[in-house]
Amino acid sequence: MSISKIKKDGYIFLKKSIYLMINMSEKKPKLKGFARTIGKSIESVKNTEECKFIIKGIKTRVVFNCLDGKWAALITIKDDNISVEGIKNTPKKNLSRKNLYWWGYFEAKLEDFLKAGGWKTGKWLIKMAGGKVKGPSQISIIAEILRLARAEKSPSST
Repeated sequence: MSISKIKKDGYIFLKKSIYLMINMSEKKPKLKGFARTIGKSIESVKNTEECKFIIKGIKTRVVFNCLDGKWAALITIKDDNISVEGIKNTPKKNLSRKNLYWWGYFEAKLEDFLKAGGWKTGKWLIKMAGGKVKGPSQISIIAEILRLARAEKSPSST
């Protein structure tokens, strides 16, 4: 290999490294499974006035764990910003309060997540007593945002 070839390759490598360093930004890991579904719903309403009004001044972290899948969604509201992160739900210690510092936790099968909006108080109390729901006031904040997403997707009746 000639010296000019090495210098040329070195220059190209250096140029690519500088380009990557300049364009380095925090890349979010790709969401998978249930976390992706929740993330897309929240992204669709994240910048609406209603959503900004709901999350204004709130700081919370809520885990939604879908027992049917491999991924749980950690939803964080901080500094008037909302974000979703995917967490593998096995082993169970991945979702512990010590690891994630969550304030709300909701664990159910997918069909229960879809029906939860219509549950009466008694059903919520049963889930709370069984340890499947922790921090219901925090979960209700996220539920309001997901209701906005559902309302936005459904066609308006005018």
